[in-house]
Amino acid sequence: MKRNSVSLVFNIFLVIGIVMLTVSLIFFYNVKKFNASAVKTNGTVVDLIAKRGSKSTTYSPVVTYNDEAGVKHRYVSNVSSSPAGYDIGDQVEIYYNPNDPDNAQIAGWRQYFAVFITGVFALIFGLIGLGYHIVRKVGHSRKERLKQSGQLVQAGFIAVDINSVVSVNRRHPFFIRCEWKDPLTGITHPFKSGFIWSDPTPYIDRDKKIDVYVDRNTFKKYYVDISSFER
Repeated sequence: MKRNSVSLVFNIFLVIGIVMLTVSLIFFYNVKKFNASAVKTNGTVVDLIAKRGSKSTTYSPVVTYNDEAGVKHRYVSNVSSSPAGYDIGDQVEIYYNPNDPDNAQIAGWRQYFAVFITGVFALIFGLIGLGYHIVRKVGHSRKERLKQSGQLVQAGFIAVDINSVVSVNRRHPFFIRCEWKDPLTGITHPFKSGFIWSDPTPYIDRDKKIDVYVDRNTFKKYYVDISSFER
Protein backbone atom coordinates (compact mmCIF):
# COMPACT_ATOMS: atom_id res chain seq x y z
CA MET A 1 0.00 0.00 0.00
CA LYS A 2 1.46 3.33 -1.05
CA ARG A 3 1.39 6.45 1.11
CA ASN A 4 -1.03 8.04 -1.38
CA SER A 5 -3.40 5.11 -0.87
CA VAL A 6 -3.23 5.56 2.89
CA SER A 7 -3.94 9.28 2.53
CA LEU A 8 -6.89 8.46 0.28
CA VAL A 9 -8.41 6.21 2.95
CA PHE A 10 -8.19 8.93 5.59
CA ASN A 11 -9.44 11.55 3.14
CA ILE A 12 -12.52 9.38 2.62
CA PHE A 13 -13.01 9.28 6.40
CA LEU A 14 -12.75 13.07 6.51
CA VAL A 15 -15.25 13.51 3.67
CA ILE A 16 -17.68 11.11 5.36
CA GLY A 17 -17.29 13.13 8.56
CA ILE A 18 -18.06 16.38 6.75
CA VAL A 19 -21.08 14.84 5.01
CA MET A 20 -22.43 13.44 8.29
CA LEU A 21 -21.91 16.81 9.99
CA THR A 22 -23.86 18.48 7.18
CA VAL A 23 -26.68 15.94 7.54
CA SER A 24 -26.70 16.47 11.32
CA LEU A 25 -27.00 20.23 10.88
CA ILE A 26 -29.84 19.76 8.39
CA PHE A 27 -31.69 17.53 10.88
CA PHE A 28 -31.14 20.13 13.60
CA TYR A 29 -32.42 22.92 11.36
CA ASN A 30 -35.51 20.91 10.42
CA VAL A 31 -36.36 20.25 14.08
CA LYS A 32 -36.00 23.93 14.94
CA LYS A 33 -38.05 24.94 11.89
CA PHE A 34 -40.80 22.44 12.75
CA ASN A 35 -41.00 23.58 16.38
CA ALA A 36 -41.16 27.25 15.39
CA SER A 37 -44.37 26.77 13.40
CA ALA A 38 -45.87 23.86 15.36
CA VAL A 39 -48.52 23.90 18.07
CA LYS A 40 -47.52 22.53 21.45
CA THR A 41 -49.98 20.45 23.44
CA ASN A 42 -50.11 17.60 25.96
CA GLY A 43 -50.59 13.98 25.03
CA THR A 44 -50.93 10.65 26.81
CA VAL A 45 -48.94 7.48 26.25
CA VAL A 46 -51.57 4.82 25.54
CA ASP A 47 -49.46 1.93 24.31
CA LEU A 48 -45.91 0.67 23.79
CA ILE A 49 -45.11 -1.07 20.51
CA ALA A 50 -42.45 -3.78 20.85
CA LYS A 51 -39.80 -4.01 18.15
CA ARG A 52 -37.92 -7.27 18.42
CA GLY A 53 -34.38 -7.31 17.13
CA SER A 54 -31.79 -10.07 16.95
CA LYS A 55 -30.33 -9.17 20.36
CA SER A 56 -32.94 -7.12 22.20
CA THR A 57 -36.47 -5.76 22.16
CA THR A 58 -37.09 -2.02 22.06
CA TYR A 59 -40.30 -0.09 22.63
CA SER A 60 -41.87 2.85 20.80
CA PRO A 61 -44.47 4.95 22.65
CA VAL A 62 -47.91 5.49 21.14
CA VAL A 63 -49.33 8.88 22.10
CA THR A 64 -52.82 10.31 21.67
CA TYR A 65 -53.48 14.05 21.73
CA ASN A 66 -56.17 16.54 20.76
CA ASP A 67 -55.65 19.33 18.26
CA GLU A 68 -57.06 22.85 18.67
CA ALA A 69 -60.39 21.69 17.23
CA GLY A 70 -60.67 18.94 19.83
CA VAL A 71 -60.04 16.14 17.31
CA LYS A 72 -58.05 13.23 18.74
CA HIS A 73 -54.93 12.05 16.92
CA ARG A 74 -52.62 9.10 17.37
CA TYR A 75 -48.86 9.34 17.02
CA VAL A 76 -46.32 6.48 17.03
CA SER A 77 -42.77 7.56 17.78
CA ASN A 78 -40.16 6.47 15.26
CA VAL A 79 -37.61 6.25 18.08
CA SER A 80 -37.62 3.11 20.21
CA SER A 81 -35.57 2.30 23.28
CA SER A 82 -34.82 -0.44 25.77
CA PRO A 83 -35.97 -0.20 28.43
CA ALA A 84 -39.02 1.76 27.36
CA GLY A 85 -38.63 5.50 27.79
CA TYR A 86 -42.22 5.91 28.96
CA ASP A 87 -44.91 4.05 30.85
CA ILE A 88 -48.51 3.78 29.68
CA GLY A 89 -50.41 6.70 31.16
CA ASP A 90 -47.44 9.09 31.12
CA GLN A 91 -48.19 12.65 30.06
CA VAL A 92 -45.89 14.04 27.36
CA GLU A 93 -45.57 17.27 25.43
CA ILE A 94 -46.34 17.05 21.73
CA TYR A 95 -45.55 19.38 18.83
CA TYR A 96 -47.87 19.04 15.84
CA ASN A 97 -48.25 20.81 12.52
CA PRO A 98 -51.44 22.95 12.65
CA ASN A 99 -51.96 22.38 8.91
CA ASP A 100 -51.46 18.64 9.29
CA PRO A 101 -52.26 17.63 12.90
CA ASP A 102 -51.21 14.02 12.28
CA ASN A 103 -47.66 15.25 11.66
CA ALA A 104 -46.34 15.32 15.22
CA GLN A 105 -43.25 14.82 17.35
CA ILE A 106 -42.72 14.20 21.04
CA ALA A 107 -40.96 17.21 22.51
CA GLY A 108 -37.52 16.60 24.01
CA TRP A 109 -34.50 14.48 23.21
CA ARG A 110 -36.38 12.20 20.78
CA GLN A 111 -36.68 15.08 18.35
CA TYR A 112 -32.89 15.29 18.27
CA PHE A 113 -32.16 11.57 18.09
CA ALA A 114 -31.19 11.69 14.40
CA VAL A 115 -29.12 14.83 15.09
CA PHE A 116 -27.25 13.00 17.84
CA ILE A 117 -26.60 9.82 15.84
CA THR A 118 -25.33 11.61 12.73
CA GLY A 119 -23.36 14.01 14.92
CA VAL A 120 -21.57 11.11 16.65
CA PHE A 121 -20.65 9.55 13.31
CA ALA A 122 -19.48 12.94 12.05
CA LEU A 123 -17.25 13.30 15.11
CA ILE A 124 -15.78 9.81 14.80
CA PHE A 125 -15.07 9.90 11.06
CA GLY A 126 -13.99 13.55 11.15
CA LEU A 127 -11.53 13.05 14.01
CA ILE A 128 -10.00 10.00 12.34
CA GLY A 129 -9.53 11.80 9.01
CA LEU A 130 -8.45 15.12 10.49
CA GLY A 131 -6.27 13.45 13.12
CA TYR A 132 -4.27 11.66 10.43
CA HIS A 133 -3.49 14.93 8.65
CA ILE A 134 -2.63 16.71 11.90
CA VAL A 135 -0.26 13.92 12.95
CA ARG A 136 1.30 13.87 9.50
CA LYS A 137 1.79 17.65 9.48
CA VAL A 138 3.32 17.63 12.97
CA GLY A 139 5.58 14.75 11.98
CA HIS A 140 6.67 16.54 8.82
CA SER A 141 7.52 19.71 10.77
CA ARG A 142 9.49 17.68 13.31
CA LYS A 143 11.33 15.84 10.54
CA GLU A 144 12.31 19.06 8.78
CA ARG A 145 13.46 20.62 12.05
CA LEU A 146 15.68 17.62 12.83
CA LYS A 147 17.11 17.58 9.31
CA GLN A 148 17.99 21.27 9.62
CA SER A 149 19.41 21.38 13.14
CA GLY A 150 19.91 17.78 14.27
CA GLN A 151 23.03 15.66 14.34
CA LEU A 152 23.40 13.24 11.43
CA VAL A 153 24.54 9.76 12.40
CA GLN A 154 24.99 6.64 10.28
CA ALA A 155 23.04 3.75 11.78
CA GLY A 156 23.39 0.10 10.94
CA PHE A 157 20.41 -1.89 9.73
CA ILE A 158 18.95 -4.40 12.22
CA ALA A 159 15.61 -5.66 10.89
CA VAL A 160 12.28 -4.91 9.26
CA ASP A 161 9.33 -5.41 11.60
CA ILE A 162 5.56 -5.15 11.32
CA ASN A 163 3.40 -3.03 13.62
CA SER A 164 0.51 -5.39 14.38
CA VAL A 165 -1.39 -2.77 16.39
CA VAL A 166 -2.01 -0.29 13.58
CA SER A 167 -4.14 -1.38 10.63
CA VAL A 168 -5.52 0.39 7.55
CA ASN A 169 -7.68 -1.61 5.15
CA ARG A 170 -6.61 -4.71 7.10
CA ARG A 171 -2.95 -4.08 6.31
CA HIS A 172 -0.27 -3.41 8.90
CA PRO A 173 2.62 -1.01 8.34
CA PHE A 174 6.28 -1.98 8.35
CA PHE A 175 9.08 -0.15 10.13
CA ILE A 176 12.86 -0.41 10.13
CA ARG A 177 14.97 -0.95 13.22
CA CYS A 178 18.52 0.26 13.20
CA GLU A 179 21.18 1.32 15.72
CA TRP A 180 24.22 3.52 16.11
CA LYS A 181 27.12 3.17 18.55
CA ASP A 182 28.43 6.46 19.90
CA PRO A 183 32.23 6.29 19.48
CA LEU A 184 32.74 8.72 22.37
CA THR A 185 30.63 6.97 25.01
CA GLY A 186 30.42 3.46 23.61
CA ILE A 187 26.64 3.55 24.11
CA THR A 188 24.51 1.93 21.42
CA HIS A 189 21.34 3.86 20.55
CA PRO A 190 18.43 1.99 18.93
CA PHE A 191 16.13 3.72 16.43
CA LYS A 192 12.81 2.93 14.78
CA SER A 193 11.64 4.43 11.51
CA GLY A 194 8.21 5.78 10.73
CA PHE A 195 5.62 3.57 9.08
CA ILE A 196 6.23 2.14 5.61
CA TRP A 197 3.15 0.76 3.88
CA SER A 198 4.92 -1.70 1.59
CA ASP A 199 7.62 -4.18 2.54
CA PRO A 200 10.99 -2.34 2.17
CA THR A 201 13.08 -5.52 2.54
CA PRO A 202 13.83 -5.94 -1.20
CA TYR A 203 15.18 -2.37 -1.37
CA ILE A 204 17.49 -2.55 1.65
CA ASP A 205 21.23 -2.97 1.31
CA ARG A 206 22.12 -4.47 4.68
CA ASP A 207 25.66 -3.20 4.44
CA LYS A 208 24.58 0.37 3.71
CA LYS A 209 24.21 2.78 6.60
CA ILE A 210 20.91 4.54 7.25
CA ASP A 211 20.78 8.29 7.86
CA VAL A 212 19.35 9.23 11.26
CA TYR A 213 18.94 12.84 12.36
CA VAL A 214 19.14 13.12 16.14
CA ASP A 215 18.22 16.02 18.41
CA ARG A 216 21.48 17.36 19.81
CA ASN A 217 20.01 17.54 23.31
CA THR A 218 18.43 14.10 23.54
CA PHE A 219 18.62 10.87 21.60
CA LYS A 220 14.95 10.27 22.32
CA LYS A 221 14.06 12.67 19.51
CA TYR A 222 15.19 11.52 16.10
CA TYR A 223 14.17 10.96 12.50
CA VAL A 224 15.14 7.89 10.49
CA ASP A 225 15.39 8.83 6.82
CA ILE A 226 13.45 6.13 4.98
CA SER A 227 12.78 8.08 1.80
CA SER A 228 14.81 5.61 -0.27
CA PHE A 229 12.80 2.64 1.04
CA GLU A 230 9.30 3.96 0.36
CA ARG A 231 7.56 2.76 -2.80
